[in-house]
Amino acid sequence: MKQAVERLGMMIRRGYALLFAFVFLFYIGMAALPAYLIPHGHETAGMLIYKGFFFFCHQYPWRSWFIGGPQAYYPLTKDAGSSVLLFEEAAGVTVSDIKPKAFYGTPAMGYKMAVCQRDVGIYAAMAVFCLFFSISRNRLPEISWKLWLCLGVIPMGIDGGWQMLSHLLPGAAVRESTPLMRTITGALFGFLTCWYLLPILERSLQKGTENDCQ
Repeated sequence: MKQAVERLGMMIRRGYALLFAFVFLFYIGMAALPAYLIPHGHETAGMLIYKGFFFFCHQYPWRSWFIGGPQAYYPLTKDAGSSVLLFEEAAGVTVSDIKPKAFYGTPAMGYKMAVCQRDVGIYAAMAVFCLFFSISRNRLPEISWKLWLCLGVIPMGIDGGWQMLSHLLPGAAVRESTPLMRTITGALFGFLTCWYLLPILERSLQKGTENDCQ
């Protein structure tokens, strides 16, 4: 029994990065699932999943990816000359008339994912890094916290913070980020966060293994 437990512990130590990758991919898959369930007659199940993600994301439809419609996103604003349909035009409502978390989409628009574009970038990039880390047999080198801060945290903070402040400050010109920028800054944060943390975790696990062998 003891040997079986030790073997299980060793398998977990060797395969935790792959397990993390599975969890992150499962999270994204579950966030996308309601957009497939609702059009196929499983509205109750889709709504339950949306509500299950309620506490993890703001779920603004104009900052989310849509599935099953003519566009992958419906922004609040657009550049001059763009043919993208705005959210209020596509939905036939104004932002002030709806509760963002309760607007899931329409048959004509498609249905939103249960998390925003930035979160999709974060968790997808985390999954990718965990797969790379597992393929490398947990041997990727550590990166400094300065690199993580400069390339992972600050870009996302500037993009999201500027967007948020523009909506909060009286008289400020409202700025909406773009789907691509949200996804890229989220992906940088997710990828570099895992790159910063997993090698540290691996070093800690190796020390624990060495101590067990002494």
